Amino acid sequence: MLLLLPVQAALMAGLGALVTGASADQGMLSWEDRANRYLAEERVPPLTAVTRWLSVLADTESVIAVTLVCVVAMLVLPRVAWRAEALFLAASVAAQSAVFLVVAALVRRPRPDVPRLDGAPPTSSFPSGHVGASVALYAGLAVIVLLRTRGRGRWRYAAVAAALLVPAAVALSRVYRGMHHPTDVAGGLLNGAATLLIVGSVVLFGRAARAPGRRAPVRPAEHSAPPSGPCRHATPAPTRPSARGCS
Repeated sequence: MLLLLPVQAALMAGLGALVTGASADQGMLSWEDRANRYLAEERVPPLTAVTRWLSVLADTESVIAVTLVCVVAMLVLPRVAWRAEALFLAASVAAQSAVFLVVAALVRRPRPDVPRLDGAPPTSSFPSGHVGASVALYAGLAVIVLLRTRGRGRWRYAAVAAALLVPAAVALSRVYRGMHHPTDVAGGLLNGAATLLIVGSVVLFGRAARAPGRRAPVRPAEHSAPPSGPCRHATPAPTRPSARGCS
């Protein structure tokens, strides 16, 4: 299954080439330019402050810090020891980042032609690295919560919903701040989700499939129980004929 990561990178690069070619063709993706211009013209200070916080929540430094804290907690806290889950989270974040860097270097799509509120990193606009990283981290945490808290109350669904809302909010914030086209954040969502699917199939679900089956315990041979009744003889007793009793 891990061999699918290069396939994922190739498919994402192909999708980016299609998007870039369509955007260069007049009229194909003109709605994206209109959406970016509309959001840039309708910016208001409260939304600008909120989207800045969301962008910081999914930038490289924050993602690395949150991932390290969660991985260490899953490894060292008592009564936890979620080693497979820690590996799943760390590998998902790392693999998503690797695929993103390869695809961004191959596609090299320009960023939207609107005033941008953040400094542009030296990567292309497709796919969104912030969105892909937020999916790998926060949706990965949602998967772990679902697997490890079965039957423990409704709070788990609230935690999962909150974690899954983070990538969607980050995607909207990146378009609002003029850093990505809508198809860029859609590509980031797809890249992060595909990474979780591949890594989870190997680390979480593949472990159970590879585990050797347990043999049923061998029970010792059962000895025949001595006959029950009022009379138990270890050896036949030589007796004279009797009309009643045991013989």
